[in-house]
Amino acid sequence: MSRRKKSKETAIFEAIAGLAGLSIFLWVFVPAFRELVQVILLLGVITVLIGVAIRLLIKFIEAKPTAGYKTIYAETSPTSNQFHARAPIVVTEPYRPKPEPSISEKLRKIDWFQFEKLMGLIYRHRGYSVKRSGGANPDGGVDLIVSRDNEKFLVQCKHWRNWNVALKDMREFLGALTDQKVGKGVYVTLHGYTQEARLFADKHGIDLLDETDLIKMLNDSGLAYSREVSELFASKEKCCPKCGEKMVVRTARLNGNKFWGCSTFPRCRYKMDYAAA
Repeated sequence: MSRRKKSKETAIFEAIAGLAGLSIFLWVFVPAFRELVQVILLLGVITVLIGVAIRLLIKFIEAKPTAGYKTIYAETSPTSNQFHARAPIVVTEPYRPKPEPSISEKLRKIDWFQFEKLMGLIYRHRGYSVKRSGGANPDGGVDLIVSRDNEKFLVQCKHWRNWNVALKDMREFLGALTDQKVGKGVYVTLHGYTQEARLFADKHGIDLLDETDLIKMLNDSGLAYSREVSELFASKEKCCPKCGEKMVVRTARLNGNKFWGCSTFPRCRYKMDYAAA
């Protein structure tokens, strides 16, 4: 029994040795054999690499939710043999990117300083010379002085989004027109005007513009999506309506809420709501 087993092992060893010897002989003396072995080794390496790549791709697809769909999570109820887990569930509701804000939304996002700059940009595009005199300074109801050749008029800008211009505001603007001896005035705001203010403006020849008129001016002039206006809408800079200096984002100590505060604090204590700005 032992001899028979030993003879089998010897036969296997001799067969392997003979095969190895033959392979060495063919490798040395037969160039075609070398090329065949190289091709076989190359195909083997390529096969292994493809297999690894397929496994990695399958793991990546299984780990990532289907693109273009929302993923929600449902919590399984814990039992004696089950942990409390959050399992991803892919639903078939397609993902819709957030739409581009409208011009109206962009107008309401800018502050009073950018609003004045926008009006100046519109009139300059129309060929007027514009001098800014408003903002935080005591201007007597005048923000822009617009002129061209023999034409001159004053513009008052109110970036009011939630309330109307009242009769009192219109009287102040008329006083500024009279003081500067200018016969024409333009009042522009986002929200609107009270009935008394409209009647007063019509009586004294004051042109009233609201958000609809402003959007029409931007579209008619081709400025609505121009580089200058896009940069103005994208600007994050805000200026203090009280002193004209830059405003910065601050955090309230009591509740941790963010707000816009004047950079000159405590000299100027003006602030406004972060979300509203």
